[in-house]
Amino acid sequence: MNINNSSSMKYYFLILILALASCKTNTVIADKNTSIKDSLSFELSQIYGSDQGIRLSSGFKDKMKMIQSIDTFNFNRIVAFTRQNGFPNENLLGKSNYKRESVKMAAFSVLLHNPHRLVNEQEYFDLFLGEVKKGLLKKENFADILDKYYWTKSKNKENRRVFYGSQFGKPCIQTKETTNLARIEIGLKPLADSEFVDCAGEELDMPKKKELKQLRLNNQHRRNIL
Repeated sequence: MNINNSSSMKYYFLILILALASCKTNTVIADKNTSIKDSLSFELSQIYGSDQGIRLSSGFKDKMKMIQSIDTFNFNRIVAFTRQNGFPNENLLGKSNYKRESVKMAAFSVLLHNPHRLVNEQEYFDLFLGEVKKGLLKKENFADILDKYYWTKSKNKENRRVFYGSQFGKPCIQTKETTNLARIEIGLKPLADSEFVDCAGEELDMPKKKELKQLRLNNQHRRNIL
């Protein structure tokens, strides 16, 4: 046998083995990545299921207290998920998984049910604002979450008032300066006068100028003491 041919055959055989090994490794990595995406998606689906399930269930004694407990539990899970993986997104979870309502809407739904935690506690406001800045959480959705707090506690129950301006409504012209400062803080453009409503004569429980961050820090401090 020609020595050169023998060496060439050994060389090509080695290349073939390495190629096959590489294919196998890539397959394992792909399977592992798919498994991780599915696992994270399943976790979000579980959270969404408990968030929606308790609300859709028939009435029972202490249902509201149970909802509040589940909301707190789910909020802590979403916070932990976000800190470890980032806010849920298609790249993290995979296109097919992210199409599912239970996956895509889990974090947003939980935050909508816990807006007071973001408004009143700087730690969580900063956490999710960071996700906005990364482009993982839409700034408009962030405003929706924050405005849900003001919409819920509005003293005017017929025409509920908001602070940022979102899907929950237009803010009051009386808070224009502070509202626009708050919008800029989360990456939104200031609103023109025409994008406000006149709430003259109403008692508005909204943050005063330059008090936004200090209010959250104070509330967070009180919560930590308790």
